[in-house]
Amino acid sequence: MDNYLPTKWQSVSGFEEIFVFKEIEKLVQELVMMSISKCKMEDLPIELVISILLRLPAEDLRRCKGVCKSLYSIITSRPFIEVRRKIRNSYILVKYEDLISSKHVISLVCDETLEVVYTQTILSDTPLMDSMSSKDCVVKVVGCCNGVVCLRRIDMYVLWNPATRDAKIIPNGLYKSNPDKKMFQHREMGFGFDPKNNDYKLVSIQRLFEDNRRPVRPCQQEVEVYSLKAGCWKLLPGIIPTCDIMSAYSIEGCNGGEMISWLVWNEEYGEHVMSFDISNEVFITTPLPPCIIESSSDGNCRNSLMFHNASLALDHYVKDRKNQTETHNIWVLGEYGVKESWTNLFTVGPFKLLGPSISGFWNNNKVLLEVHGGGCRHDLILVDPSIRKIKDLDIHGTSPQVFNYQENLVQINATPPINLF
Repeated sequence: MDNYLPTKWQSVSGFEEIFVFKEIEKLVQELVMMSISKCKMEDLPIELVISILLRLPAEDLRRCKGVCKSLYSIITSRPFIEVRRKIRNSYILVKYEDLISSKHVISLVCDETLEVVYTQTILSDTPLMDSMSSKDCVVKVVGCCNGVVCLRRIDMYVLWNPATRDAKIIPNGLYKSNPDKKMFQHREMGFGFDPKNNDYKLVSIQRLFEDNRRPVRPCQQEVEVYSLKAGCWKLLPGIIPTCDIMSAYSIEGCNGGEMISWLVWNEEYGEHVMSFDISNEVFITTPLPPCIIESSSDGNCRNSLMFHNASLALDHYVKDRKNQTETHNIWVLGEYGVKESWTNLFTVGPFKLLGPSISGFWNNNKVLLEVHGGGCRHDLILVDPSIRKIKDLDIHGTSPQVFNYQENLVQINATPPINLF
C-alpha cells in the first residue's frame, strides 16, 4: 500500500515532520504558479500531490480513490490518514429521524461555527442503506468515536464511516450463535476505540435468565468483545462486577472513546458508575458522591451519564414538586475509580417540569438542549447559562442523539476497486 510513498514518508513521524502548515501553503502556492492543464499527474512532485489531497473534502477524496492505484495507495495509507485526521475540524454529529421523509439521517455541525455542514441518510451510498431505511424500524447509535459510528437495528450491528461511506455488518456474537448459551440474553452494548492496539471494539454484556424469563439472582453476567482488527468475538469470563445495570435510562453505555461507562447498582455501592477500559479490557468501579446518593433516595432525582469535553459527566436531575420545576446539576469525574475526584461544575435550570433535556455540551459550559417542538418533533438549541443566550441549531426531528465526531478516513472494508489501473 505504501509503495507509492517516498521512503522517508513510510512512517507517521516522517509525515508529521514534513506536513506542517507552512509547508502545505508553500506547495499550494507552487501549484498556483504551474500550468496544471499541461501536466500529467505523474509529472507532479509527490509532495505536491499529497499536499493537495490533504486539503480536499472527504467526498472528493472518495472519488479520487477510484482514479488510479497511486492515489488509492496514498489516500488509504495510515500515515496520510493520521495526518489528515489531526488537521481536520471536529464536528457535532446529530442522528435523528427526519420529519418529512421519516428516514434516519445524520447532520454534521461544525464545532467552531455551529452551522450544519451537511446532512445525509444513514448508510447512504452503501449496500446496507435499505436495511436501515425502513420507516418501521428503530435505528440507534451505540457509539461514535475516532470517525466511526456503530449503529444498531434490533439485533443487527453495523460499523459505518460517514466520511468514506464504508460499512460493515458485525457478525453474531458467541452467545447468539451457541445453543448452549440460549438462557443468556443480550442486555447492554458499548462501542469504543482501543488506541493501544489501533482497533475498534464492540462490548456486549449478556445476562443469565431462568426458564420463566426472569433474571437469575444473584445477577450473573458475562462479557464478550468484538475486535474489528481480528474480525471476531472473544469471551472475557469473570471480569464484570456483580451489579444490575440501570438500563431504564439508556441501553447503550456512555461512549468516551477509550472508556465505556454505565450507571449500575449493587448492595456494596448502591448506584454507581461501572466503566470498561477498552485497551486493558478491565472494569473500573467509581462510587458517586455521597450527596448524590442521599438526594436520590427520595424518588425525585435521577442520574444520567454523558461527556463534558473529554471527561465523564453526570447529569443529576432534581425534581421540585412544590414549585413544579426541575434542575440539572452537572458533575465531572476527574479520575476513574476515585470517588473524591467528582466536581460539581455548574447547574442548568430550573425549568418547568417535563421541560428540555440535556443532550451534550459545547465550548466548555454551553449546553445543548433537546426541546419538545410539538407532536413528535424535537429541536436542538444551544444555551449559554451564564448570559442566558440561546441559539437554534436548525435541526428538527425525532429521537435525536448527539455525539462528538472527528472525520477519519480509516477503512472498515479495505477492499480496493478492481478496475483501478
